[in-house]
Amino acid sequence: MRRTGFSAYRGTLALSVAAMALAGTTAAAQTGAGAADAGAGTGAGSGDAIIVTARKQAETLFEVPIAVSAFNSASIQDKMAQDITDLAEFTPGFQIQEAFGRDGDRPVMRGASNILFSDGKVGIFLDGAPYFGDFSSLDLANIERVEVIKGPQSAVFGRGTLSGAINVVLRRPTSEFEGRIAGTIGNFDRREISASLSGPITGGIGFQVGAKLFDIDGQWRNAAVAGERLGDQSTRQYTAGLFLDPTEDLSASVRWLHQKDDDGHFAIGLQQSGANNCYLATRSYYCGVVQPMNSFGINTDRLVRPGLYRNADRFIGDISWDIGGSGYEASFQAGYSDLVEVIGVDQTYDPRGFYFLPQAMCGQSFYALPNQDCRKSSFEATTGTRRKTQTYEGRLSSPVTDPFRWRVGMFHSIDKQRGMRDYLELNEVGPELLDDTRRVRNLAFFGGIDFDVTSELTIGAELRHQIDKVRNVTPTYRVGDVFDAAYLATVTLPNPNQTVGVAATRSATFKATLPRITINWKPQPDLSFYAQYSQGNSPGGFNKVTAPEPIYDEEKLINYEIGMKTAKFGFDYLNVSAFWQDYKNQVLTNTYVANNVVDSYSVNIGRTRIRGVELEGQLPLVGRILKLQFTYTFLDAEIRKGVEPERALQLLGTACKTGTAINLDRPGCREAASIAGNRPPLVAKHTGTVGLRFEHEAANGWTVFSGADLIYRSSYFAQTLNLARSGNSTKLNLQLGVSDERGLRISVYGRNVLGDETPVGILRYLDFPAARTPTGDYARAFGITPARKPEYGLTVSKSF
Repeated sequence: MRRTGFSAYRGTLALSVAAMALAGTTAAAQTGAGAADAGAGTGAGSGDAIIVTARKQAETLFEVPIAVSAFNSASIQDKMAQDITDLAEFTPGFQIQEAFGRDGDRPVMRGASNILFSDGKVGIFLDGAPYFGDFSSLDLANIERVEVIKGPQSAVFGRGTLSGAINVVLRRPTSEFEGRIAGTIGNFDRREISASLSGPITGGIGFQVGAKLFDIDGQWRNAAVAGERLGDQSTRQYTAGLFLDPTEDLSASVRWLHQKDDDGHFAIGLQQSGANNCYLATRSYYCGVVQPMNSFGINTDRLVRPGLYRNADRFIGDISWDIGGSGYEASFQAGYSDLVEVIGVDQTYDPRGFYFLPQAMCGQSFYALPNQDCRKSSFEATTGTRRKTQTYEGRLSSPVTDPFRWRVGMFHSIDKQRGMRDYLELNEVGPELLDDTRRVRNLAFFGGIDFDVTSELTIGAELRHQIDKVRNVTPTYRVGDVFDAAYLATVTLPNPNQTVGVAATRSATFKATLPRITINWKPQPDLSFYAQYSQGNSPGGFNKVTAPEPIYDEEKLINYEIGMKTAKFGFDYLNVSAFWQDYKNQVLTNTYVANNVVDSYSVNIGRTRIRGVELEGQLPLVGRILKLQFTYTFLDAEIRKGVEPERALQLLGTACKTGTAINLDRPGCREAASIAGNRPPLVAKHTGTVGLRFEHEAANGWTVFSGADLIYRSSYFAQTLNLARSGNSTKLNLQLGVSDERGLRISVYGRNVLGDETPVGILRYLDFPAARTPTGDYARAFGITPARKPEYGLTVSKSF
């Protein structure tokens, strides 16, 4: 896709109008005109304005004794949030790095680092049903609210919620017809339209339908392929639901969500080893703030299918029965998802053509491998996976008005993921291996109680016992069953009968009993305090059989927390929480080379202590006309016990090697490899936002509004070595618009208008063409993912 001249003009116009938004906000602070609040503050932490289901029961945000940031549809619109990644910027304790476009989510909740995958750390749910797979492209156009629940949620939500959970609550129909249509145009040829409609069909039966179409051109030119841009994105999302309420005591629904993403290759550049500036005499590294990338070269023309293709269908069905109107409720929920994902990546991150085998020798002498295609680099890979998931949950609970309340239930899920043969290739080192087929069965029993000791004091306890059975099957295939005879005739030593891979089956069972205990004290209607003890876990699993560590153990996180929520002292809302966490067997990833293929594997690094403070609030400055919104997080995360073999190489060189392998058992090497005292990767010590919201009634039912958000994130380290880091980031978003009492809303916006260039991702990598280091290893390099450029646009919506 190519940016037109009109697009460039439109971007310039939007820049001018966005600048006016900030001027309008400042002028509003000076004029002090009075008007009614349109609800810009009904987002994160807005007291009892939002009902949440953070404990899978309806409670006000003020009442729930947990740190929750909730964003309703109005707040999401106000913050110009397109996806959960945008909301993370306004959520204390929550960070997301998007190093690989809209694939490979890396959420970091309260300092629990995540390098290459999200399963097991922060779970995402649709109406309480587990959502498996990457969530960065999940659209928020037609949802009711998003609840970001911080701290271990394993006692309630189960598997994959070690450090937090995100519950996306879908919109339900009311007794009246309601709808909304919205459209956005912006620079980089951003084109977006969404629509939703809901209402009654007949007595006791309602419906909901919605759709969103989204496209944006890539922001970066690809120097390796003429006329191509990197980073373009496209999404088609459709939703539909049928809702049954035959009696006052019985309700049921079934919902369908279809999503198709079709993205080009993400922008990433390789900071080559020539930039390394430390440990040059052993294994060189880069120390300091990494260099921003100004040019990018990705060999997309050599990929079967460059970029990301994702096609998913998800179904959720539930039924709830208030037994005979007694207040005792029985409910059942089932979920099913079918996800196909194809990812094509030039893993050189560089316009240079990387080959493991010298091209002059490829196909000759001892490089004459069966079914070897010398024209194809093993770095140019396209992989396909299919993932099918079933979840079932049944619950029984007592009346919510009783002073002693209880709930019990059972959960079962089957999650199966397998590699797809369609995208296997032959390359310089022969046929590609087919990814393992992984199946995880989870069975859990849970329960909880709440007891009102007095009208002001409530004590609660929750417990979940879960059993995870993980099974990995390493498949094999016959070359002639995948590649046709005509193609095989063009490669070296064609052998259709070659069997690729070594069959293996591995299985393991992980059991955990996970508690949470809460105390909630509300001395006044607008003031509450809470204390909490909770545990979270992430079950272990298997790496590929070729990895240095074939298995990794489960992670465990223990959390101690206190907090306060209030609407006193002039604040609309003020939420403060402090926590201390003991993080055991933290899992991170590293790279390795096996059979002339580079890959990553998961490894337990040791033990981490995390302390932090979170703050969010809203303060009226001029009545209901001008308001200040703010968030702040302080995270003191420190690895207390752990080793990083590369550290031993840097300090002692070949003295820590036996042959080509690192040997930490050699004298002084294990001590040299210690990373105790370092900060976990991707964890910024300080994050925060400051925002101004102005809203004033004009003539004839029109309202003028504007907003400005300053978003700050301090530097984070790329890896546990704490050498290469991102640098501090400061972004400014602006918005200016008008709305009327009939549901029309028109706004212009600017995102990152200051042009902050701090990288959004840093990948510790290898510079394969470069000379080996003095230790005999590949030289280190770093894949740098750039920040998105300034974006401007116009949005028009109509609600009815």
